[in-house]
Amino acid sequence: MDKVLALIVRIVVWLSGFAKPLSKLRLCSYEEYTSGKPLKILLVGYNGARNTGADARVVALTQQLEHALGARDTQLTVMTLDMENVKGYFPESVRLLHFTTVFIFSLLRACSRHHVAILCEGSTLTPTFAEALCVFFCEAAGIMRRQGKPCIAYGSEVGRLHGWLARLSSDLCRDTYFMVRTEESLRNLQALGLKGHVGTDTAWTFQTTGGEAWASRRLKEAGWDGRMPLMGVAPLNPFCWPVRPSLWRWLKAMVTRDFSLQYDKLYFFSDSRERRELFERYLSAMAAAASQYARDHQAFVVILGMEKLDAGVCSLLEQRIDSPHAVFTSESCNVFQMTGLLRQLNILLTSRYHASVLSMVRAIPIVAVSIDARLNGVMREVGLASDYLHEASDSDLEEKIKTSLQMAGEHKHEIMEILQHHLSVYKEQTMAMSHFFVTWLNGKFS
Repeated sequence: MDKVLALIVRIVVWLSGFAKPLSKLRLCSYEEYTSGKPLKILLVGYNGARNTGADARVVALTQQLEHALGARDTQLTVMTLDMENVKGYFPESVRLLHFTTVFIFSLLRACSRHHVAILCEGSTLTPTFAEALCVFFCEAAGIMRRQGKPCIAYGSEVGRLHGWLARLSSDLCRDTYFMVRTEESLRNLQALGLKGHVGTDTAWTFQTTGGEAWASRRLKEAGWDGRMPLMGVAPLNPFCWPVRPSLWRWLKAMVTRDFSLQYDKLYFFSDSRERRELFERYLSAMAAAASQYARDHQAFVVILGMEKLDAGVCSLLEQRIDSPHAVFTSESCNVFQMTGLLRQLNILLTSRYHASVLSMVRAIPIVAVSIDARLNGVMREVGLASDYLHEASDSDLEEKIKTSLQMAGEHKHEIMEILQHHLSVYKEQTMAMSHFFVTWLNGKFS
């Protein structure tokens, strides 16, 4: 069905070229930049779903852009799946535009009403979590190209794409410029025949605006004595991805009334006996390693659900932790509060990429258990992959995590120096990206 979606998107992209003449007949909306009026910039991303990393990226990006653009007359608009979920995230100068997961025509309207599009989701062209997400960004890029408007991908990842998805990306994104996050992404981008250069993630400059004070208070209310070391664990279900559309599974769910594997509408999580067994082993390994570390170091365990979908995983993990602990998820904690919690920690065991990014301001040791190329990439970049990065499907995962946690404690100061150095490099790269964007924008609207 994703192929059908891609076909529909190609048709919509072609039709988008007629938006301008149709707007003169008042049959649709279309805007073209006019000198002397605000330049309308659309930030196309996956916001409003209570994904801490996705929201932190865009909050930080809007701050970077407003600073870089300075006195230039611009209007930033952020697309969001839920207006309430991003309440208080952005200043009044930033507009919000609601859209749904049935995005085809809402994205067409949004692009047609703006002069520039920024693809601001980290997983821009990566099928790890959903091929439909790639199609979403391809549609935005394709519409902007068809309408003769500039489009740029900002701090993006590009995976190894094949078949119909590679062809779709090459065709619709051919005029989009990519500032990718890693050298590997750049190689994958070039294999698609697309252009760009290496930048970094936008979330490195994210500020908590009071989140740390809130986090300290809430941790104490949850049982932390204010002195025990804090060990963070940010889990997910690595084996339920990608989500895929299935009319058959939707009909079956309607009959049985079992929607436990439904992501949204026709989209369902991947599932099989093997995947469930792998998840059970992953969960047991994370819990056993965290519990042992907490016992050995008299630590308080903080379980963090970085995305709303992680709440169920956190609940399962909590049942296996036999040390003092507390659970916080993005269901009830906003992006500032979740980041504040991460920045209280003394050590972090994570399967979430942005947990590592947002905690790095404190340069705490990180042990990663990954299915995510972004998490693999950052661990390699900072030189910690060989000792502190593991695959979620490793057969001896528990022992590997325990060994890494022990090593992280023994080499804490060395790791902190490494992370502090790389954080300063990442912040310089975000500044360079802002400068490049302004130059790129001036070249399009000089």
